[in-house]
This record gives sequence, structure tokens and C-alpha cells, in this order.
Amino acid sequence: MKRNIKKPLCITLCTLLLAGSIGIAAHAAVPNEKNFGTAAASNGTAGLNSLNSDMLAATAPSASTGSPLSDAYEQNSKTETVYVFASASGEVHKIIVSDWIHNPLGSDTLTDSSTLGSVENVKGDETYTVNEAGLRVWDAKGNDIYCQGTTDSELPVSVSVSFSLDGVPVSAEELAGKSGRVKIRFDYINKCSETVEIDGKKEDIHVPFAMLTGVLLDGDVFSNVEVSNGKLVNDGDRIIAAGLAFPGLQENLGIDSEKLKIPNYVEITADAKNFKLTNTVTIAANELFNNIDSSKFDDIDSLKSSMTELSDSMTALTDGSSALYDGLCTLLEKSDELAAGIDALAEGAAQLKAGAQSAAQGAESLCGGADALAAGLAQIDSGSASLNNGAEQIFNSMLANANAQLAAAGLDIPALTIENYAQVLNAVIAQLGGNAPAIEQLKAQLDSYNAFYTGLQSYTAGVGSAKQGADNLAAGAAQLRDGTGALSTGAGSLYDGILELKNGIPALSDGVSQLRDGAMQLNDGLNELNEKGIQKLIDAVNGDVSSLAARLRATADVSKEYKSFSGLAEGTDGNVKFIYRTESIG
Repeated sequence: MKRNIKKPLCITLCTLLLAGSIGIAAHAAVPNEKNFGTAAASNGTAGLNSLNSDMLAATAPSASTGSPLSDAYEQNSKTETVYVFASASGEVHKIIVSDWIHNPLGSDTLTDSSTLGSVENVKGDETYTVNEAGLRVWDAKGNDIYCQGTTDSELPVSVSVSFSLDGVPVSAEELAGKSGRVKIRFDYINKCSETVEIDGKKEDIHVPFAMLTGVLLDGDVFSNVEVSNGKLVNDGDRIIAAGLAFPGLQENLGIDSEKLKIPNYVEITADAKNFKLTNTVTIAANELFNNIDSSKFDDIDSLKSSMTELSDSMTALTDGSSALYDGLCTLLEKSDELAAGIDALAEGAAQLKAGAQSAAQGAESLCGGADALAAGLAQIDSGSASLNNGAEQIFNSMLANANAQLAAAGLDIPALTIENYAQVLNAVIAQLGGNAPAIEQLKAQLDSYNAFYTGLQSYTAGVGSAKQGADNLAAGAAQLRDGTGALSTGAGSLYDGILELKNGIPALSDGVSQLRDGAMQLNDGLNELNEKGIQKLIDAVNGDVSSLAARLRATADVSKEYKSFSGLAEGTDGNVKFIYRTESIG
């Protein structure tokens, strides 16, 4: 395949991959910083800036379609994009913030709260004044406002880049033009957190930013490239290394790194010849956690409360059976104190009766919690079809884009579908032989998404199975509730019988002996049930599952509160993303 066909095909596929990974919409107005996000076309070649421009174009919202925030709620909102210009090692030189202030109701004026300096309108002739409260009041004339300004405020996440050559740390300047085994490491430090209360304790929860870093590597300079926490795309002439990290999320969720390591860095290693590197781009956004409905965790809290009641009930029940056994032993061993022993027995029976009643109440609460859990899973299961349909739409979109690229390449082949793409592309690869690396790369991208698509279908099927299990649990809890009701009735009858025993002591010595043995077995059985069954169930609900759910809910809530970097006026909704660009080397 010709180079001028292969190059745009690769760039388009990689742009879709990077943009689709986190669902970020880039601001339509690019700041006026030289060479940032603009094409650097020269003699048919393009650098990383061209890729940046393609990414912005592919993900930019159309002004004609409006904003999801403003359209959904019919309130003013602000979409903010923060452009960070940094040295090759990540030292910040300049910050430019582009704001899109949405005006869904076509108001004559818009009020904006912002810490930016040197603010200018970049798309229209609307002007602003500053009121007594220090707020900017734009003469909007019914229009949206597109403006930008500068700031030196501390960023919520810092990005630092370090380099080594053959295992020895070097600076960016020292690395230029050198050859050897090179390591480029991006470290992210999350500096933005809020103090919240989780399970009665004060905890610092970071705003959960997803950091997506992309680096374009010249195939004439770099070979044997590897990337940690990311993936590579190679079109033969150049290599795109893309990595994803979540700084602070490990601490937010309190997960042992020995069990699961959540990445907080991206590292690229390669063999380099006469090292040089284009600008790198990192996108930071917290939109991933904004889509989590934290109210879904209420069912877990309800179930946890039911487990506490069940634990208290089981404790009362085992205490009652123990007291009953002790009373029977005393009665049998001290016949001359039989009356006193019967009194103790009656007291134990009363405790057993109260414990059985408490157990019945706990079982009723457990039944309600199980029903709530089943209902929650049913609600999640009801969304599985939409999730599968959405994944299928993305797959079909990727196939449509691939069909367009293949048609532009002059290949007359059947239209690619989910069912036939592998067979069709294998036939094309076999026909083109050694001239088909881009087709092989296209198939690899589709195979990768197909694996995700198939896994998603398995996940939604698993949700259905979990729903069935929850329904069975609810049915079992109902049976337990009915059984504990019968137990409570039986305990009441036992108590009444013991009162009759007290009045007929002389004739019941043999019966007391048998009753003692039965009480011992009952006590042992209840203790075993409590230790091996009930307590393990309680520990599971109150342990890792409950803690993780609470931390995940806190993380989602903190994320939804972070809506702007430079400020929002009262009553204004917003969202923000950060784009970091480092200087080139060599």
C-alpha cells in the first residue's frame, strides 16, 4: 500500500482509539500558543502536532449541537480546557485556559466567575465588564461565549518526565543526539483532594483524574519499543505509544497493591539512534467517575445494617441456649436446690424466647435487604441491553471508518461487518502479501475491540446470572424468616413448658437429664452455625465489599464536585479537562 494512503489510515485509527478511550470532548477553540495543536505539514509529513489537531477535531463538540450539560438542564454551563505548556521534563512554563460559556436560554448577559488574567474573546465581538462582586458580566447578546486567559494557579495533577540512557539518569538536553537503550517515564502526582468521612473516619480522597499520555516516535530513530500501562500502534514509519494512569486512585480505594496495582505512571523504553523526540501530549480528565451513580451503593448499606441485626440476634440466641444448658446442669446436680435451679432454667428460657424473637426480627430485616439487593441487580440488569447496544454502535462506527479508509485506498472488497471483518481482511492480507502491514494493523485494532465487545457481552450475561442468584437469595431469606418465626413460637412454648416443669419438679428428674443433653447439643449446634455460617457471612458483607463500596462512592462524589479549574459562577454547571504539552528534544 502506498505511503500516502497508509499514513492517514494509521493516524485516523489511533485518533479514534485515543479519543474513544476516555470519552473526552476537546474545546473547539485552540489557544494562541505557537505550534500547539496546529498542523505542521511539510513535504507530505506530519509531526505530533498534526495528531494533536486530528484528536481535537475528532473530539470537539459542535457549536450547533449545543452542550450536553446545558441542553439537559437548561442552565448556564462552562466547558473548560486547560492547556499546559511545559519543558521536556514537565516544568510548567505557561498555562492558557479556554472557556466555552454555554447560553442555552439565549440570555442577553452571562455572569462568569474566574481567576484568569488577560481574558479575551476568541470567537466573537462580545465584551464584558466587572461588577462590584468581581464577576465578569458578558454582553452575550444571546450567544455562547468563547474566551481564553492565563493563570499561574497550581495544577491539580503535576506531570514530570524523566529520562535514562543505558540505565543512567540523564537530562533531556544530555539525551539529544545520543544512542542506546532509552527509558522515558511520565510520573503523575495528584495534588487535588477533599477530606470526607468514611465509616466514621476522616479520609483524604483525591479527585480521580484519568491521565492519557501519547508520544509519537520516529521509526528511523526508535526500535524495540515497549510501553508499560499502555499500548503501541505501529504503521511502519512511526510508532504511537499511548499510556493510561490513575494517580491517587489506589489510595482512594484502599486496595492492597499486592492484590491489585492501579497504575500511576507511564514508562516507555526503546532502542534509540541519534535520539530526538517530538512534543508529548497528556490529557487529564475526571469524567470517567462522574458517570457512576453513587446511589446504587445504598442497597449495600441496607444489607450491612441487616447483618448487624442478625449478628445481635444470633448472639442473644446462643447466650440464651448457653444459659438454658447451665440451668439444666444445676438442676440435675443439685436436687436439694431443685427449686432454685428451675428458677435459673426459667430465666434462661426467657432469654431464649427473647433471643428467638430478636432473631425473627433480624431475619425479617435480612429478607428486606435481600429483596433490595435483588431489585438493585434487576435495575442494573435492565441496562445491560443498552450497554450492549452502545458497544455494538461503537464497533459498527469503527467498521464504517475502516470501510471508508479501505475504499479510499482503492480496495474493492465487501463491506466489513462484525461477523465478516476477520475473514475479509485475512483475504486482503493474503492477496497483498508483504504490502499489507496497515491492513494487518487495522485487523489487529478490530480484533482488540472485538475482544472487549465479546467480554462486555459476557459481563452483561454475568449480571443476569447474578440477578438470578440474588432472586434465589431473596427466596432463601424468606424461608429463613418463616423458620425463625416458627423458632420464636417454639421458644415461647418452651418457656411455658418450663413453668409447668417448675410446678412438677419431683416427677421430672429423668426428663431434666434428657433435656440437659438436648440443650448441650442445641448450644453446640448454634455456636457452630454462628461461627461457621452467620459470622462468615457478616464478615464478608461488613469487610472488603462494604469498605470498597464506601470508598468508591466517596471517590465518585468528590469527582462530581470538581467542575472547574478557574472558577464557576453560582448556579453554573461545568466540566474541565487538562492538556499538557512538553517541548520537543533534538
